[in-house]
Amino acid sequence: MSSPLTRPNPIPRRPLRLGVLGAARIASRSLIPAAQTAGDVLVAVAARDPRRARDYATEHGFLRAENDYAALLRSPDIEAIYVPLVNSEHAEWAARALDAGKHVLVEKPIAANSAQLESLAARASGSGLVLAEAFHYAMHPLWLRVHEVLASGELGRIQSVTIRSEIPAPDDADPRWSLDLAGGSVMDVGCYALHAAENLGSHFGGSPRLIAATALGRPEDAEVDRSLTANLAFPDGTPVRITSSMDAADMEFSLRIVGSAGVLEAPDFVLPQLDDRLLIGPLDAPRTEHLGTVPSFDYQLDAFRAAVRGHAAFPVSVAESVRTLALIDAAYRAAGLAPRPGDPVGARV
Repeated sequence: MSSPLTRPNPIPRRPLRLGVLGAARIASRSLIPAAQTAGDVLVAVAARDPRRARDYATEHGFLRAENDYAALLRSPDIEAIYVPLVNSEHAEWAARALDAGKHVLVEKPIAANSAQLESLAARASGSGLVLAEAFHYAMHPLWLRVHEVLASGELGRIQSVTIRSEIPAPDDADPRWSLDLAGGSVMDVGCYALHAAENLGSHFGGSPRLIAATALGRPEDAEVDRSLTANLAFPDGTPVRITSSMDAADMEFSLRIVGSAGVLEAPDFVLPQLDDRLLIGPLDAPRTEHLGTVPSFDYQLDAFRAAVRGHAAFPVSVAESVRTLALIDAAYRAAGLAPRPGDPVGARV
């Protein structure tokens, strides 16, 4: 593993030429600074309001703004697209980008439900293009170290896994509260916890199975979860408990794995740039490892570039994304809610 204190650069890199669909806040915190650090080219951005796109392009150093999404996708000087739109639009615009011959990095969750993602995956299959879901934390040295510790057996027989993904409530008008826009706490933050459980499955015999879930809906719309708690089990019987909330007192993205010989704790596995500690060892005296505060988004863009250039597969496979969305759908059903609405994207045009 490369040094956790520096961003890896194992191969000479040809800059990516990037386009962004939507003048989204998340792009200004994730892809844009990562691209600026790496020397990738922010070619163009498009938004529903062309004036907003022009202002965003100027503020963030894009070469230009396009008048609409379709014009951006037609641009011959753009090779890869980032899709940070509302959840309900992820699959549709990822499909259109693929049809335009572009590689695509899509914000999580990559689709509204597993059936929609399966149709998107079929559309990407055989295209020679990269379709990638932006679970950025999975590329950071902290998460790679979690895998190393589990593989080493240092913790003994694993007795429980607990994963919490919680944030304070967004404003009432936030699109994350909209069922039609595929909103809800699991779609915004809980997907990290369920993906983390899926990603760790190789140490426990495979993908976890959803056993039970309970949810609290919003008074304004009971189908939109403000919080959800789920119990799962890996094939070897190891229990997993996840909590998801968009109604918490504070932000928390924590992982705790308890074994017969010790414990592993990550206070912030999703944003290790804010807290890069990993606590490992006996319950009464764990040691602290620091895995580096280089942003996880930087590692993600490096991995996406490597995939686009054909140097390595993107660490989060489409198959893994499908399994994660199946868990999300299962959690909603177990809690008495329906999976988020979203039609299949249809055959490639």
